[in-house]
Amino acid sequence: MRAAVLERAGMPLEIKEVPEPAIGPQDVLVRVHACGVCHTDLHLIDGLLTTIGPSPFPLIPGHEIAGVVEKVGDEVAHLNPGDRAGVYWWLSCGCCPCCLAGQEEVCLQAMATMRAIGITRNGGYAEYVAVPAAYVFPIPEGLDYADAAPLYCAGLTVYGAFKNAGLHSAHRVAILGVGGLGHLGLQIANAMGAEVIAITSSEAKQDLARQLGAHHVVHASGHDIGTRLSDFGGADVIVSTTLDFQAIREAMRGLAPLGTLVIAGMAAGRLPIDPRTFILSQQRVIGSYLGSRRDLQELLQLAARFQIRPMLETFPLEEVNLVHQYLRDNKIRFRGVLIPNEATV
Repeated sequence: MRAAVLERAGMPLEIKEVPEPAIGPQDVLVRVHACGVCHTDLHLIDGLLTTIGPSPFPLIPGHEIAGVVEKVGDEVAHLNPGDRAGVYWWLSCGCCPCCLAGQEEVCLQAMATMRAIGITRNGGYAEYVAVPAAYVFPIPEGLDYADAAPLYCAGLTVYGAFKNAGLHSAHRVAILGVGGLGHLGLQIANAMGAEVIAITSSEAKQDLARQLGAHHVVHASGHDIGTRLSDFGGADVIVSTTLDFQAIREAMRGLAPLGTLVIAGMAAGRLPIDPRTFILSQQRVIGSYLGSRRDLQELLQLAARFQIRPMLETFPLEEVNLVHQYLRDNKIRFRGVLIPNEATV
């Protein structure tokens, strides 16, 4: 099969012929119809993940995987060849305290060893990928492969942030950043019934934000983000998908009493928190990483019901290095998706 292989960190990927992966009794073989390209892929390529342990090269990257089940192991009963399915890529252990509490996305074993499809195990930048069947979930009718693929990571990241914040229909939620995560967050929050505020520094994205489900749009310029949010009555939930740490600090001033600020984008810096304000208003700041398999299934049904779709560009597998460069240069319009197999997506 054809695959894009990363021989070692810091090198371009090479398109090669490699053996089709074998499957065990509890695995499935997925014929990949679409694989999303994520900033985490760039971190992997740049060797940033080796600082926390894994150095799995050579490796086939790619973790936003959607396709068709080609083969199933002897012990697999819930999937059949021909099923349309996608991959939950974070391989939790199922028995640590976090997993048992329903928070498998922070599985202690997976965090310690980075057990993940496309990160430490071969992923979806290939015609086929072998995956434990327990981490493969059907794609609902109405979702095509390219639209589904980014939901398995980018969409789940923002949905998990909303779930961790306890977002519900009586809440006002502000989404900081209308990009690869934020544009999905607007649609998901709207589908969850919340009042949605988009915060963006791009004037060109303001009309788009409204089309994607924002009831209000705040232009993220100067020092008035918090004031603007307060004018709406404050945000019960603020989800940051941006790397702009100054904007995060400004948005915090618009957090309502009992409100939650969720950091879902990998921004680096320090938050200036006045304990008196947080104590008197009973506010909180949390981080959020991905979501659970249960969250994923909820999201897929929500996407099918409310027509939640990523804005994306598709590319053949041979253009993988070009797509990575586009992503570095912010030239991808929200999400890039590779098509390893010549199939209708």
